[in-house]
Amino acid sequence: MKMKYMWVLFLLGLSSGCVDRHAILANPPEQLVNQVNEILPLAEKFVIDSQEEALDKGLPLSLEELEIAKELGVSSAEKVRVHYVDTLPFPKDPKLANLASSLGYSSPSMGAYTYGYGIWMKHREKGFRQLLAHELIHVRQAEELGLKEQTRQYLMQLYIFGYRQAPLEIQAYSESEKY
Repeated sequence: MKMKYMWVLFLLGLSSGCVDRHAILANPPEQLVNQVNEILPLAEKFVIDSQEEALDKGLPLSLEELEIAKELGVSSAEKVRVHYVDTLPFPKDPKLANLASSLGYSSPSMGAYTYGYGIWMKHREKGFRQLLAHELIHVRQAEELGLKEQTRQYLMQLYIFGYRQAPLEIQAYSESEKY
């Protein structure tokens, strides 16, 4: 019971902005680590399946897009595929779907998602260089961290910061501004 009470206090602190979120990320509470570890296999499967579909159905980067990827530090830009769709993928697993919705990961205004070397982008966003650059930064992050670790860190950051303030997202928004 005491652990549950402490967890509620922790979540209230996060939502109120009264805690140092970076300190929590550096040393997350055991219950948060357990929660992330519990959902991680489902998230990894979703990420891998989404990457495979984008790689299978997507288009390679154009010469101009390859140049942007190289400028952004993507090591294997030739592996990237952009899959243009009307609707972005969303988890079918109810637990993962609820988590995605509750942490701000899913929104009708989202224009693209990246899973490893597979970028899913809505048709309406085709040609939007800044968004492509943002997604290519996520590709670079996956190259640097490895897909499994990027997925784990992304989940942890969503829990602690929410989508808009997650450090991996802030980095992608910041570095893509010039495009």
